[in-house]
Amino acid sequence: MLFEVEARKEAEGTTLFVIDDIADSFDYKNKYAIIQYLKDMSEHDKFRLIILTHNFDFLRTIFGRSVVTYGGCFMAEKSVERVTLTPMAGSTITNPFTKDFKKKIFTDGMRRVASIPFTRNLIEYSRGTKDADYLTLTSLIHLKEGTRTITQAELDRIFGEVFPGLSGGPWVGGDEPVLEMIYAQAEIALTADEGVNFANKIVLSLAIRLRAEEFMASALDADGFDETITSNQTWHLFNAFNQRGLGSEPTLDSLRRVLLITPENIHINSFMYEPILDMSDHSLRELYSDVKMLSSADD
Repeated sequence: MLFEVEARKEAEGTTLFVIDDIADSFDYKNKYAIIQYLKDMSEHDKFRLIILTHNFDFLRTIFGRSVVTYGGCFMAEKSVERVTLTPMAGSTITNPFTKDFKKKIFTDGMRRVASIPFTRNLIEYSRGTKDADYLTLTSLIHLKEGTRTITQAELDRIFGEVFPGLSGGPWVGGDEPVLEMIYAQAEIALTADEGVNFANKIVLSLAIRLRAEEFMASALDADGFDETITSNQTWHLFNAFNQRGLGSEPTLDSLRRVLLITPENIHINSFMYEPILDMSDHSLRELYSDVKMLSSADD
């Protein structure tokens, strides 16, 4: 490919290059060399580049190196009817939490819920996994004994301690259970316009996990069963559910898709974001609806 590029430089002909996940199989040293080469190509007045990637970190890097420009980045989404291209804002690429989510923690329910995993990560890195606030936020990612009693006021307190100087609070309705908001925002995400929708995808992923765990724990009829699990909770619940012969094959198929599609630990960073980014709005909505039906049938 490099030989062909150089030959076309010499020929001085206008060329359109379609470049598909070019750096995925390379180590970092060679990946950054390729990015620099793409930068050189983008500056050639006879070259036009269409760059396709599933790798959010790669997108962030080529945006930061000005290989692609603001207004030139699009998210491709496939729905049942069509493929759409949605422009991506620069803040979405470079730092969605600081430049978007954090500013709306007290005013936008979708972004408030989507901020929970990232806040939990910060507590994990700064205070450790035995910290009380870390465990509280873990109970909003996995169904625990105290999940249903965590209130918006408690979440406000945690946000305020982790992000000193955060303005705009408190959230209206401090006594409201956060779990109810997670499910309510997931319902909103079901009918939202298709697009980049980072926050929606995080909320749907959280709601899918919680609904699935709620269903399996109820079917297992094992009070406190989930409290004995310290990691990979959804997987442990599924194993117990499956080994006891519970659920039809369609039910097991839905639960397997939960394990496959939604990451066990949801982070707002480039690497852990990718499993969610790669899922279309339609796929996450469909899975949430399927899992919610399991819960309704069980009730």
